[in-house]
Amino acid sequence: MSPFNKKLDVQNEKNKEVKEQILKAGKSLFSSRGYNGTTVRQICDEANVSLALVSYHFGGKENVFNALFEPLRHTFMNANYDLNDSLDSLKSFCRNFVLYRTNEHELIDILQQEIVMNSPRLEMLKDVFLPSWEQLRAILVACKEQKIIDFESIDIAINFVMGTLMFSFNNPFLNRSSFDTTPEYIADLAVSFVLDGLKTKK
Repeated sequence: MSPFNKKLDVQNEKNKEVKEQILKAGKSLFSSRGYNGTTVRQICDEANVSLALVSYHFGGKENVFNALFEPLRHTFMNANYDLNDSLDSLKSFCRNFVLYRTNEHELIDILQQEIVMNSPRLEMLKDVFLPSWEQLRAILVACKEQKIIDFESIDIAINFVMGTLMFSFNNPFLNRSSFDTTPEYIADLAVSFVLDGLKTKK
């Protein structure tokens, strides 16, 4: 490898680390303070980088915010479920969502804030959350057609199920006692809760 290419690789790695620092800081601040309560200066301070670096890599706060959701976009858009086995697909969808929600609780917290506030950024985020809602709808419709579930309204069922899956156990205000459990166990409980609520034929 030439000295030039080696130097370029070092610079690219450094740029990658800086971008990750900025995104990590942005995720933490947007989650705890909301979009409007977070400034670029606060992101810089949290990431321990200069203002110029945020501008260079992202161009501003909105692009930092948008970049945070790229992994979530790919996760939901690339998920495939076999509708011929709708019950197993329903279980897998619920389990996968809860595990993702537990591992990326700050990201889902931000998304919840944006949905509740009906923020002007929702249009930009629709490709983040709509694929999962559409996947769930397709699964529930298949379950209904295959007589796996006995629930009158698919629309209401989607809202109930997503409300269950998006609930956070990381909020100390709502959860006054500590949970000595694992994400996998929480996912199993969520799946059972959803199946019971939909009156599934397990």
